[in-house]
Parts: sequence; C-alpha cells; structure tokens
Amino acid sequence: MHSHIQGAGTRLTEHGSSSGKRDSSSLELTSTSEGPQAQAPQPDDGTHTISVGVGASIEDATIDPIEERTVIHARAYQIEMFEKSLKQNIIVAMDTGSGKTQVAVLRIQAELDKCQDKIIWFLTPTVVLCEQQFHVLKSQIGAAQVKMLSGSEVDTWSDTRIWNDYLKNVRVVVSTYQILLDAVTHAFVRMSQLCLIVFDEAHHCTGNHPGSKIMERYRIHKSNGMPCPAVLGLTASPIVRSTLDGIERIEQTLDAVCKAPTIHREELLSAVKKPILSSISVLNSGDRPHVPNIKNVAKAVRALDIYQDPYILRLARNRTAHGSHILHNALDKRETPIIKQMESLYRKSTELHRELGPWASEYFIHEATSRFLRSVDQDLTWFETWETTEKQYLANILRQIDIRSPRPFKDTNTFDLSDKFTALVRELQSAPDGTRCIIFVLETATVAVLAHMLSITPSIISRFQVGSMIGTSHFAIRKRDLGDINPAKNTLDLEDFRAGKLNLLVATSVVEEGIDVPACNLVICFNPPQNVKSFIQRRGRARMEDSKIILISEGPSDQYDTWLALEDMMKKHYENDMRVASELAELEELDGNLHIPPLRIPSTGAQLDIDQAKSHLEHFCQQITLGQYVYHRPYYIPERIYDSPNGIPKISAVVHLPPSLPPALRKVKSQRLWYSERNAFKDAAFQAFKAIHKAGLVNNNLMPLIDDILEGVETRSSIWEVNALWKPWPEIARLWGKNEERTQRELFLKDGERVIAKFEASLPCHFPRLPPFKVYWDTDNTWTVELSEHANAVTACTLKQDQSAALIDLAYGHRWPVENSAHIVHLQSAEEIGFRQHVGQRAVEKDVINSELVVRNPQGRPHLFIKWLPSKPSPELVKDIDEVASDELEDGPWLALRKWPRRQDLLHPVAESTKSDGRYPCARPVSHCTLDTVDRSKVYFGSIIPSIVHMLEIYLTAEELCRTVLKPVGFSNIPLVVTAISSRAAGEMTNYERQEFLGDSILKLLATVSVMIQRPNYPEGYLSAMKDRIVSNSRLCRATVDKGLDKFILTKSFTGARWRPFYVKNFLSAEATAPSKREMSTKTLADVVESLIGAAFIDGGIPKALTCLRVFLPEVKWYDLTDARTRLSSGRDIVTQSHPGHKPLEELIGYSFKNKALLIESLTHASWSLSTSADVCMERLEFLGDPILDNIIVSALWTQELELTHDQMHLIRAACVNADLLGFLAMEWCATQEVTEISPQTLATIVTQKPIPFWKYMRYRSPEVTSAQRAAEERHAAEREAILDALTHSAEFPWAKLAHLAIPKFFSDMVESLIGAVWIDSDSMEACKEVVERIGILPLLRRILSENVDVRHPKNKLGELAGRDGSTVKYETEVRIENEVRDLFCKVYISQQLLVEVSGGVNPEEVATRAADESYHILLSRANDLDHEMTSGMVL
Repeated sequence: MHSHIQGAGTRLTEHGSSSGKRDSSSLELTSTSEGPQAQAPQPDDGTHTISVGVGASIEDATIDPIEERTVIHARAYQIEMFEKSLKQNIIVAMDTGSGKTQVAVLRIQAELDKCQDKIIWFLTPTVVLCEQQFHVLKSQIGAAQVKMLSGSEVDTWSDTRIWNDYLKNVRVVVSTYQILLDAVTHAFVRMSQLCLIVFDEAHHCTGNHPGSKIMERYRIHKSNGMPCPAVLGLTASPIVRSTLDGIERIEQTLDAVCKAPTIHREELLSAVKKPILSSISVLNSGDRPHVPNIKNVAKAVRALDIYQDPYILRLARNRTAHGSHILHNALDKRETPIIKQMESLYRKSTELHRELGPWASEYFIHEATSRFLRSVDQDLTWFETWETTEKQYLANILRQIDIRSPRPFKDTNTFDLSDKFTALVRELQSAPDGTRCIIFVLETATVAVLAHMLSITPSIISRFQVGSMIGTSHFAIRKRDLGDINPAKNTLDLEDFRAGKLNLLVATSVVEEGIDVPACNLVICFNPPQNVKSFIQRRGRARMEDSKIILISEGPSDQYDTWLALEDMMKKHYENDMRVASELAELEELDGNLHIPPLRIPSTGAQLDIDQAKSHLEHFCQQITLGQYVYHRPYYIPERIYDSPNGIPKISAVVHLPPSLPPALRKVKSQRLWYSERNAFKDAAFQAFKAIHKAGLVNNNLMPLIDDILEGVETRSSIWEVNALWKPWPEIARLWGKNEERTQRELFLKDGERVIAKFEASLPCHFPRLPPFKVYWDTDNTWTVELSEHANAVTACTLKQDQSAALIDLAYGHRWPVENSAHIVHLQSAEEIGFRQHVGQRAVEKDVINSELVVRNPQGRPHLFIKWLPSKPSPELVKDIDEVASDELEDGPWLALRKWPRRQDLLHPVAESTKSDGRYPCARPVSHCTLDTVDRSKVYFGSIIPSIVHMLEIYLTAEELCRTVLKPVGFSNIPLVVTAISSRAAGEMTNYERQEFLGDSILKLLATVSVMIQRPNYPEGYLSAMKDRIVSNSRLCRATVDKGLDKFILTKSFTGARWRPFYVKNFLSAEATAPSKREMSTKTLADVVESLIGAAFIDGGIPKALTCLRVFLPEVKWYDLTDARTRLSSGRDIVTQSHPGHKPLEELIGYSFKNKALLIESLTHASWSLSTSADVCMERLEFLGDPILDNIIVSALWTQELELTHDQMHLIRAACVNADLLGFLAMEWCATQEVTEISPQTLATIVTQKPIPFWKYMRYRSPEVTSAQRAAEERHAAEREAILDALTHSAEFPWAKLAHLAIPKFFSDMVESLIGAVWIDSDSMEACKEVVERIGILPLLRRILSENVDVRHPKNKLGELAGRDGSTVKYETEVRIENEVRDLFCKVYISQQLLVEVSGGVNPEEVATRAADESYHILLSRANDLDHEMTSGMVL
C-alpha cells in the first residue's frame, strides 16, 4: 500500500512536510453557573443561556436542523417491498416520490453482502436518469466500487479484454438499457456474471425495447438451466397505453410479478401527496393567419432547386451503382439534408405559431436563422458536424429570405400571443407565493421559445426564475438542427431547480420519469399527456403538500377522467392483496375469543394479556433503541395460508424487532392462525414479549430493565461522614508494655553521601521499610533520611536508654515543655545523650566555638554560628541586633549568627525567601550566648523527629491496610499503597491522582468486558447502564465505607505546627482509642478505590487489579482479559473467507482477521439489520472498543519518560479520544482500491489507485445516514486543510475547528468498534495499539507531548484567563430567523460586558466552543498588550 494513504498519521506527517467521546447538546433552555476557573475534566464554565430569536419558539429550537437532522429510517412499506423482492422477481409499483429507488438500494446492499463475486446492473432509460441514479447509489453503497456507462465511451470497446479490465473490482454498474443489451449481445458481459438486474422505469420493457431484448437472453439462460440474475423492476405506471393487459405483458417480459405494498399501504398513502387535478380549455389557435416570416420560409422551401443542392451534386459525381441508386431515391423523394432542415424550420415555426402565437414563430425563425448565419460567418463550432459546402449553400438560401426581427415583446397584443400562452401566464400569476412549477411541452423548440417568452414577461419575471430542460443526447455525434435554439446547458437548469435557484422549469417529457425533483408543487401540462403512463409520471412530479396539476387543452376534453378511471382499475389489478386484506378485517369475529393465557409473574403479580402486548412491546423497543438513524418500532408481516375449508385464508404474523436485540429475538412468529390480521399481529406481539421476558430483557414487573439496572445507585452527596483516620500508635503503645521483642532499624540523616547523624530506631512491632525521603532544612539545604535495608530483631533488655525525649528537647525544648517520658519510637545512638544535660551547658569561648556547635540565646533558642565579631556590629552589617543587649553592652565581642528554623514540618520545600543583601542574619553579644555540649547534628536529628514519626505513621497505616482490607491483593510495593491513600489535601510527597487516572481506565475496561460476558444478549443501552452502575462514584463510595477503607485515607496535611511528642502513656488511655468520625469528599472516597486498582496493576498487572476489584466489588463477576476474550469470541459464527472488498481495508488496518465475521460486525451500522439479516451491528463492539482505546492512550501517557501530572494526562487523553477527532481521522484514513479505465484514444487499460475512505466501508441501510455522510464529507473537504495544518503545526489543539465539522457520531463509533473487533480476534492490546497508531492517534499524541501543544478546551482556557482578575464568563446561545433562514448565535460576556458574538453554529456546543476560542484570544491579546505597556513604563 502506498505510504501517502497508509493512514491519517502518515497524512499528518506529510501535511507538515509540505507546508515547512462527544456529542452535541440539544437546544433547550438551560442555566448553569460555575466559578471563574473551570476544572480540566469539564470543558465548560460560566453561565449558559440558550434562547430563541424573534418569530421562533422553544419547540422550533429543539428541532432546529442546525442542531440535528430529523431521523427517519426506511419506511415500513419500503421494507415490505424489499422483503418481497428477496422471495421472487418483482416489479415494484409505487407512486412517484414514494421511494422506489430506496427499495432498490436496500436490495442492492443485501445482494452485495450475499453475492461477492458478481455484478449488479442498474438500468435506466435516459442518460439524465442514469446520472441521477449513479449519484444516489454511489452515495449509499459505501466502499463498493460503482461505475456509470452513459454511451459514447463504449462505442469503440470491441473486445472482451477491455470490458473485463473496466469491470475489474466493480460491484455495481449504472447504464442505459442499450449499453447492457449491446454488451450482452456481443458476449462482453454474460448473464452468469450478474447477480441482480434493476430495471428502472420498467414499464418501457415491451416490444422491441432494449429491456425486452435483454430479457430474451435471460430466458435462454433460464431455459437451459444456466445461472440467471434476480430481477427487480421499478415503476410508477405499469401500464403505458390505455389497456390493462400491459401489466401482464411487462410481468411476462421481466419474469416478475407486479407488486405494491399491501400491509403498510396506509403509510404509503400518507407519504405520497397526490396533487389536485384541474383542466383548462382554450380556443384553438390554428386559424390565425401566418406571419410574414413563415410565409417567406414556405416560399423559400418551394423554390429550392434540388439539382443545385450540394448533396445531389456530390452523389452525381459518384459513378458507382450504389451512388446512383441513392441519387435516384433522393430525387424521387425530394429529400436532401438541406431540404429537410428547411422543411423542419417551417414545420416547427407553424407549430409554434399555433401553440404560442405569431410572435413566437417570428422570434423562432429570426433566432434560428441568425444563429446559423452567425455560426457560418464567425466559424463557430455550433454546426461543426455539417459539411462546409452544405453550410455555405444553406447560408446563401437564408440570406435571400426576407426574415424580420420580431417586434419588442412589450409591444405585443392579444393577436400576437396564443390563448394557451395567455392562459398559462394567468395561472402562473395566480399561483401562491413559494410556487415551484414544471411546465411540460411536447417539442424541444417549444421549450426554448416558451422559456424565453416567460423570462421576458414582466408579471412572470417578478416572481419566477425561469430555466429549461430537454433530453440529453450525444451532442458530439449528433448533427445539430437549424431550428435547435436550446442552450447547450444539459442538466444545469435542472440542478438549479433542485437547489432552489430556479423556481420555474420548462421541459419536455425527459423530466417525467425518474428525475428526482422533490420540491415541486405545481405541474402544468401545456400539451396533454400522450398516454396514461405519461399522465401518472407527470402528476408524480408534484409531490409537495397541496400541490396542483393543470392540463391545458384546446377545446373541451374529458381525457383526464378516462385516465383516472384507468389508473384506478390498474391499481385494483395489482393491489388485489389489499382488497382481500380489507375484506378479512371484517371477519374478525370469526376468531371468537382469543383463548391465549396471559403472561403472569407470580413473584410480583404482574400480568400481560394479548390485548396489551402491542403497546408494551412498542414501549420496550423505544426504551432500548435510542440511537440515530435506526428504526425503533416493531413492525408486522402477515402470511396467509389458503387451506381453510370455508375458502377464507387464515393468517399468521411475524413481528420484527429493532436490530439492537440479538438475532434470535428479532423475528417472533404468532402462536396460532387467525382469520383477522389484527389478532395475528397481537399474537405475534404477545409471543415476542414473552420471549423478551424469558431472555431477561424485561423485569418481573414486565418493564424495561434500565430502572432495574440503575436501582440502588445512590444520589451522591458531595460530603459523607466516615470513620476517623486509623492510628497505629495506641496498639504500638500497648505493645511496648507487653512484648519483649523489638524491631530495630538504623536511621541516617544524610547530606548527599555525607552522614550528618545516625541513630537506631526501635518499635515493639514490625518496623516498615521506609523509602528514602527528603527533609527541607532551609532554602539552601535539602537532606535525605534513609533507613537500613534490613531490620534487626532485638529484645527489650538489650536496648539502651531512650534518647527520643533528649533529642526532642534539644530541638524544641525552648518552645514547649518536653517530658522525660518513653516515646512511641525508641531512639538510641553510640553517644550518651542525657535528657537536658547538653542544652546551653557551656560558655562561649573564642578558641572553642566552631560551626558544628549550637549557640543558644538566653531563652534557649538555638542558633548556628557564623563569625566572631570583635565589637558590636553596625546595622549595615547585621539585619537583626539584640536591642536589649545593645543598650547594655556597647563594647565586647559579638557573634554573627543564623537563627534556627522555627518550622516543625520539614517534609515540604521551603518557600523562596528574599534574596540576601549580604548582611549577617542576626548578632548577639558573646556574654548573652551559651553553647550545647553536643554537636549540632544531634539537634538537627531532634528537629526531624516529627517528620520521621509522620512518615512512620503513614507507612504503618498503609501496611495495616495491606494486612487487613487488601490482604487478598498481596501488595509487594507499599509506597504504591501510600500514594493510593494520599489525597491531594494531605500534602504528601505523592498523591493518588495519577494512579487514579490509571485505575479508572482499568476499571472501565474490566467492567465493560464483565457486563458483555454476563449479558451476551443485552443491547448496548443496557450494557452502558450496567457498566455505569459498577463504576459510578456512589457505588465506589459505598464500597470504600463497607470495606473499612475510609479509615485509612489520608486527607489532612502534616504541618507540624501542633505536633507534640508521642509519649507512650498518652496512647494508653480510653480516650486515645475511642472511635470518632470525620467528613470526607465522596469524590475522594471513590478516587481512592480507583487509585488502589491502578496501584495493584502497577504492582502485579491485570491479575492483581482483578483481585483488588474483587475485594471492593465482590458482587461483580470479574474476568481476566485473556479469559474474557475467549468467552467473547466463543459462540460466534466463524467466517474465514475474506470478503473481496475488505482486503484493502485489512491492509489499511494492518491486521488480517482470523474470524472475518468480527470485521463485518464492526462495520455494520444498526440501520443495516432488517428482518432478513442475522447480522449483528457494531454497537456492542463500539462499547468494548471505547475503553480499549482509552486504555491504550492512558498507558502511553503513563509510560512517558518525563512523568506527567494527572491534569496533563487528563487533558491530553480528552484531546486524543474525543469523538470529533476520531471522526476526522476516520475521514482522513484511506485504503486504496485498484480502478481501471479505458483510454478512448488507444483503448489501453489505465490502472490507478483510488483512495477509499475508511468510513465508506460502513454497512447501513438508512438514507439519512447517506445524507449525514454527504454533509460531513462536504464540510470535511472545505475545512480539512486548516484542521490538518493545526494538528501538524499549531501550538493549540483545534477544538473549535473540529467541533465545527459536526461529524456524526457513527464515524467515531466505527473506529472504536474496529478496535474492539481487533482485540477479540487477536487477544492482543499490541494489535489494537497498531490500529491506533495507523489511524493517526498515537502520532498526534507524540506531537502533543514533544511540542507541548496546549490541549486545554477553549472554555477552560477562557475561564482560567478571565478568572485571574476575578471576572466571570457567561454564554448566551440563541436561534435567530432572518429572511426565513435560521442561524445559531453565541454571545460571550465577561463580567456582564459583551466581548464576542459568533454565528453559523451547527449546534450549541460547537458555537459556544468557537465563541470561547475567539474570546480567549481577544483577552490574551489584551493581557499581552497590558504587560507590554507595564514593562515599557518600568523601563522608562
């Protein structure tokens, strides 16, 4: 595969070199308020107000198309016809505008899935219709290759090699009938290559029509027992002429049965809006005298000298027998190209004279001759296919005719215009505002002239924009007529009419059939339809509400009454099933009592009978299927059995349920046969509901399970009262008097490798191995406390005197009294350190004092010696001089000293102090100072005793937790547990937030696989509710309290301010062991559980994480991932043969599926599954892929060499897994498909590699998905370069740009479902990681990390920036309607001042994001300008 389309990650890289989860909120009134600074996890802050502009209502806002498209699935009658087509060849007979093409799309999608090596051929009668249906199919088929053959390109394809090359990898071909006939006739395409032929406008297939000829080949194959394609016909008028036998002829020709919806006929009738029919009779205009131009043309025709005609002269020079024969025929018939052109000019002008009036014929002749002469004089290409001599000859004839210009149209009178034209104008003038009209005429010349006349009629041009449309032909090979004055615009005017740029279209019958013009509400037949087929087709163009069709005829006519009667007879003929069903409805009483026992639930007393079943089933289906583009309601298909003795058929029914349910529950049949269709439907619904209850999808109250699943999930308050923190000291105090055994470790206070002090510490219990920890003495000195690796077991009698009280007294005795009582931690050293025997016991002498000794003032406060000063220093040398001493002693030596720190908390860094000014910190007279008799290292050690005791306390707490609650986990790394129980408020060296981030991801992944295994039949909605219940903070809070974890959580910061010695005697009282309570944030309670899960994973991988989960959530059945993968893959259908179209996709993914069914499932949208399909949709795999993707990103962030903070990881993860980014990358990620074309010059095969976007492989059957895809594709094409540039180069993540794309969620769902499928198939996170790499997520993650991209959401950034000076942010979003166009606006206020107004929103969240982004950059620019001004002022 070529690297430039290997994946979105590669695309991002290339884009850089070349230039060198989730959903929108609805529009509803809300008001939320937050502080000025938003929290990182919530991309939102400020106050939000959503209102509606003038002229709109709140209801309008909630359904505004800006926010969300109205979701309508394939209608039930279309599905009914699709299912009929699967049983036999049929001709779908439905009204124009009812969606026949959608039936064909459903059938083609089913055929593509079933038949992987054959071609589907879609036939249309015209090139215009061919182009239209090609675009429809191409947009809905997805990744399958669709090609169109329109005519001229195949004329030179004269051997099989060309056709085989062209059709390589092609699954669907759209062409005119003649092309397939020619290909089949010459054996370039064989019937055995085709699996389905769709005959659009099938009523043409009679007589010698190419469709009939194709079916002749079909019948030969069928009679010889050879494989034949299925046939699907589409028509709105199965009879063409005014006889009913046309239906049988078409059925015989197409080997198909004409069918119309019967079960869902009412829905069809409600979907098709038939126009009101009226007729206008006008006088015949043919008796008006001809105008001079017509007379002069007639005179010129009669005067033509055939013997001077270039055609005759050329034949005369041809002396062959063949040439002589042609010459004699031309002379006998008086027939040459020039004579034909002149006669045609005369005939068309007389027809226009009759149809439109004298002015029209004058204009036509003048325009036609002028165009021809201008083409000859200027050598234009209009008539380039003509012989030069013929052009010159005809030009000479036309120059000799007296052809006058028509008078200005504004000067015309009633004589100049026909009554038909006048009546037409009158009807258009009286048409209501908003009219969009098609005028059907018979001749192409009439199209051009009538369109011109209407476009210059003042009363028309003030209300209508006029266009024209004639049949498309191969202009390159057709000789242009002299009277052809239609502009060569082909279908441009038709496209403008569809788009609303034009609202009046003059056309020939080419627009009658199949051409999709949905927004027309007036059809005028300027010429009567030629047959009933034409009448039905024209009427079908006016399909809007309150539409009209007007027939203009010369003289009285009741022809349309005949057509209506014939149409009614025709429909009765092919809707016979409907008539029978209507009769049977009257026989409902034949069923008598229903006699089906109700469904009773003894445990609850709930009961459901057959009459209630349909409504309950409807409610259930609505509850479990909430996704977009999916048909939510059950629908019923009856089956009639004609074996009743009374001749009346009995009915069984099958109810079809939504695709969210497992295949076994999607089709449920009634238990018995019924005379009444209604009762059969009730029975089917009742049996379905019983099956649903048996499968556990409704509870014993016969209600959907959502409420049951969420039952017991408490409403979580922000604060709970929980147990006070567990303390180890009461038990240790008790053991001091009970045990004789002691555990001893060496304690070292070190400055780098230098040992400052060394003591032996003992406890009457296990002495935890504390890891080295830092103590922050001052801004210049940071030391380390280390414990010996090994602990020694000693007896009580071997311990030396406890020096704890002496050491504490050395450090803190000047601040509060210290008792010479046993301390909770026994400390001893090799030196004798007696209680109060060393503090200030020695006089200061110059020869003795040094920096190792501690100097005391008269109050006993310790100081550090700096320098001996011979006399009192000046204030210029010392910051702080002892004023009392200064008054007494002017002379005598002084000491320059540094004060001993007052801090008792040495575990946290010291805030930076002001820079030293070079003076001594303080000075004291020597006479006021004394010296300790021990060196300062002992005082240092005494100072850190509170910190040592605190560290022992938290490690003893963690070990107690591991010994009790967490004993099954078997933690080997206690520091991980210490981190897990340390909240941010505790202020320890680490806190739980990083581990909580990891544990949250693991919890969600394991909870996801657990509920999927436990409930293999549950729809995704149920699974999500189950998972949410497991991982909810309220459930984790309850687990924390139930297991007693709450008493081990550290929430209070150690400051040392109130620390006092831990005397053993103080912990032996009843008061010390009395239980107490404290308040704690419920978020903290839940977060600690997730942090412990993360800690367990770090300590021992998934097995330990699972053990930890079983401790806190024992009611959940947890599975090892390998076991889970095995369980999830078992019981699935195994498909090993690859779908030919999926090979490029597997190359793109970088993984070849062992079970191809998993790949198919991951690509299947919920709208794909109909009653005929047992396929499973992607919802469950997407549910699984979401936490797997999250885990991959979290793992990548966790393993970064430079440790990231919790907030950093959270923000980066949010950027990398949000649905907008995944959707964008899904649109960028492309496979390649080999496409072949045939060179028109050399007939050589041209092979190219065509990129196929990943999203086009999605299987679906909803036309609304097609519309959403098309809209997203257009926005993507317009905005992708800017987004790619931002993802590649910008220092900010493009939140606003991605949101503006408004990519539907199913794009990101495809990515996540694919990841889930890869994991189940491979049992490898590495394989999933490779997919995430290839799509471009991990490359983007690496760029974010390496270039420090700002990934904060614009709302977060704006809240933070505004909050610096206490400002508040408020958002107001509203829908405004201006000039009948809706737009979504957002205003941003900073402290009540309007800063920004943004329009063009696609949904409220998107427009608010853009508004926040714009506001942030405005505020940032202002702040930078202010900083610049202040800096400049300081310089000045």
